[in-house]
Amino acid sequence: MKFKNKIFACLLALLVIGDVSCKKYLDINTSPLTATKVDPKLLFGYAVTAWDVNKNSGDNYIALGFLGQNLANGGNFSDNWGAFNIYVLSPNFLSNTWNVYYSTAGNNFKQAIAIAESSIPKNNNAAAQCKITYAEMMYEATTLYGDIPYSQASQADQFPYPKYDAQKDVFESLLSLLDEANAQIDVNSPLKISDYDIFYSGDMNAWKRLANTIKFKILMTMVDKDPTKAAAIGTLISNPSTMMSSTADTWQVKYSGATNNENPKYRLFLGQNPFTYASKVATDLMVPSNDPRLPKYFDLPAGQTTYKGVAENAEADATTSLMSLYLYRKNAPSVIIGYPQIELLEAEAWARGLGVAANLVTAQTLYKKGVTDAMTFYEADPTAISTYVNDPVRFPLLTPTNALTLIHTQQWLDLLDRSLDAFTQWRRSGVDGSSEIPVLTLPKDATPGPLFRRYPYPVTETTANSNIPKPVPAYSDKMWFDL
Repeated sequence: MKFKNKIFACLLALLVIGDVSCKKYLDINTSPLTATKVDPKLLFGYAVTAWDVNKNSGDNYIALGFLGQNLANGGNFSDNWGAFNIYVLSPNFLSNTWNVYYSTAGNNFKQAIAIAESSIPKNNNAAAQCKITYAEMMYEATTLYGDIPYSQASQADQFPYPKYDAQKDVFESLLSLLDEANAQIDVNSPLKISDYDIFYSGDMNAWKRLANTIKFKILMTMVDKDPTKAAAIGTLISNPSTMMSSTADTWQVKYSGATNNENPKYRLFLGQNPFTYASKVATDLMVPSNDPRLPKYFDLPAGQTTYKGVAENAEADATTSLMSLYLYRKNAPSVIIGYPQIELLEAEAWARGLGVAANLVTAQTLYKKGVTDAMTFYEADPTAISTYVNDPVRFPLLTPTNALTLIHTQQWLDLLDRSLDAFTQWRRSGVDGSSEIPVLTLPKDATPGPLFRRYPYPVTETTANSNIPKPVPAYSDKMWFDL
């Protein structure tokens, strides 16, 4: 992707190497890439920061937002992006994200685990905290790239050119890693990451629930391709207290807004947003029902009273709504997994009867609460929320014929400000390459052919690792879970 504004491009580069967020968590005197005797909490803190910066950067949030069409670039009307073939990806976007998964974050998590488990006494809780976070990060890596190095990853001395594991095998390994981490947790032990645990401050019961929550999310990604996963899903949704059980459990990085502790998107946009627009895909879903999140997701241009999106890479104009400064405020949290996301996945599982008898009453309860909690998280007007979810025209009851369409729509809308999650949800929702929700069309000026479905492997990997899959997948090739 290209930029008109060279200064903005430089800012992205600075963000990628981690020049934002929780400064205290970067207080490492020894290089995190070579450290062998360092407290695991420091490696954990550095890895989490690098990962979160990338998730909210031009390499991930913006690039995937345009490719997945939850954001719009506004074409040549934009002050920064300009119209271009968005399917021609910059090598920097691909390699920067890959490097986070395998170097600045991934390698540090693996080192932290090894150090925690070799300590005397063994710090099982710290190892578990790192394993759980690493599992989520590698879940993201495989849903973005497909087959990836996993079993031999971050073992450069032994495997300088790691093999690529099939996506199904990666998912299975992550499920095992989460079970291992959960069994490793001792809620009564004082040995754990506490002060550098920016998520739960060392609450190991919360970490146990998180491990099960990630497991549930992975199973829901697998079940369409591997229906045998339904039994494990049924066990989890029949015991929901073992997973996230309230909005207080939301897995997020909380930013104070103080200097060097601002949300990365605030730093990315310099506290402004003159060039990233509302996607027509989103406004077409939200405007007809007057969704209470509209004023939280989008800003109206001066003199406008109606929210208006624009198709990807098409020309915006002075009446087109922008992505809101509310989303890009200094103290906006960076959500990794939100409780509403899990409620809506549970609603889907009950509606489909995954490992349980299908139950639309239970699904409806979870669906309504999930949407209410999703809107509340973004501080939508409480009266407007109540009116919306109790209006059968704007918020229809689930039926056997409409349940999945309605649930998948709300899942995608909940993830609108989390580009990778929205992109994965969109691919997960389809069964034949044409039934994904929402319906996306080929962006203006994009290479003719199928829609974008994955990041290609970075050139730095394809030219260095002879174990790269052959043939090398194209950006439009489906991966294992994507039916």
